[in-house]
Amino acid sequence: MKILIAVSGGVDSVVLLDLLAKDKLEKFLGYHLPTNNYHLSIAYFNHAMQRNADKQEKLVKQLAQKYGVDFFTEKTKKKLRSEAEAREARYAFLNRIAEEICAERIATAHHADDAVETILFNLIRGSGIAGLGGMSELNGKIWRPLLTISKAQLEAYAKKNKLKWVKDPTNQNINYKRNFIRKEILPRCAKINPQVTEAILRIGKQARENAEFMKLLAVEWLRRFRKRNTIPLTEFNSLPIALQREIIREIYLDKIGNTLKLEEKHFSEVLELARSGVGNKQKQFGKLIFKTMRSDGIRVLVW
Repeated sequence: MKILIAVSGGVDSVVLLDLLAKDKLEKFLGYHLPTNNYHLSIAYFNHAMQRNADKQEKLVKQLAQKYGVDFFTEKTKKKLRSEAEAREARYAFLNRIAEEICAERIATAHHADDAVETILFNLIRGSGIAGLGGMSELNGKIWRPLLTISKAQLEAYAKKNKLKWVKDPTNQNINYKRNFIRKEILPRCAKINPQVTEAILRIGKQARENAEFMKLLAVEWLRRFRKRNTIPLTEFNSLPIALQREIIREIYLDKIGNTLKLEEKHFSEVLELARSGVGNKQKQFGKLIFKTMRSDGIRVLVW
């Protein structure tokens, strides 16, 4: 299996690289993986957003030489102004390189602490129930094998094995939303429940399980209507609201390819449109437009 590893030079990705390169990931995780037959490559995206970026790139290049794997790098051509812009640019780069080298997986070093922060971040920004699922281990080509491992465990492994990494100074800046959650919100939550991390991860697991079930129902219901981009509103409005939301999400995912820009207000607006009983009205839903009209004597929702 060809795997492209996203290595930033920080401790998390350096540990992931070491585990994969030395065929130690399965033992570290404590369960069997589908395969240990890996062909590895490394990718580093230089965001140019902090002063250590070039130092990190140099270290990652040295790691590629150390482990004897191919190294791919790119520096942003425009100024990235936010975490969201940086993430979007990074994943565009990773997906492009993965396609060029025919990699089946893009491995990232997201860990349990990241998963908790993502769930809280999604909850705070109002992403809805789906956002409570947080990260999944496998999402398309993106593979996150360390989601059950804490940051402390990764740092302990790195110190024990004398690995070298570069500290990212932006991790201390609470102006970044995720840093604020990590350094301000979670410690205060821990005063109420010392096991808050485990509790949030349990919620995330249950949310993902529910989301998987709802997705199956939505895909099956949509099977009859996908080709026409039209659904009958009488039938749609008779469904449970939770399933209606998932159907709308599935339509968007099918047409756009991701749901990164969606918020709860988008779903509420389209569902209100579907229930309104007024024809020839439309709503912008992220990059899609939904509108109501009459077709063959019945009211329909078209996208």
